[in-house]
Amino acid sequence: RRLPLLLAITQLTMAFQPLNYEDGKTMLLPCTNTAFVKGDAIKTTSGVGTPAASGDNTDVWFVAAETKTIAASGDPLLVYTTSDVKFEVDCSNTPTQAQMMLAVDLSAAGTVDTSAVTDQVFFVERPVLPLSAKKVVGYFTRGVPNS
Repeated sequence: RRLPLLLAITQLTMAFQPLNYEDGKTMLLPCTNTAFVKGDAIKTTSGVGTPAASGDNTDVWFVAAETKTIAASGDPLLVYTTSDVKFEVDCSNTPTQAQMMLAVDLSAAGTVDTSAVTDQVFFVERPVLPLSAKKVVGYFTRGVPNS
């Protein structure tokens, strides 16, 4: 009975929650001096990780595995690599069935907008029911079409 409770607690505290194949996919990534929140999408700029944001149309290769403020640019942050990993993620809107099986945009470092398909950073496979939960399951795209 403890495992479902632990899983529920983890999901409440993590924006992009890895669902499979995350074992062995952690690494220390040099990051820019800013605050990172566990579960946030991370892009790379000039060789260091930085939080992804709405309007970004670049590949997301990492997700923060810890909440940490980086003091000096280049200091490490524990991250998950996103290759071959499916994620459950929060939505900024209530998803609809018609928005499934589409590549959608980030609305912030920790959320997607299933109604926006300009940047196509995250591919949505299915909703987490009920739809009012505002969560979907999918994976990060590679070679973002509109970059």
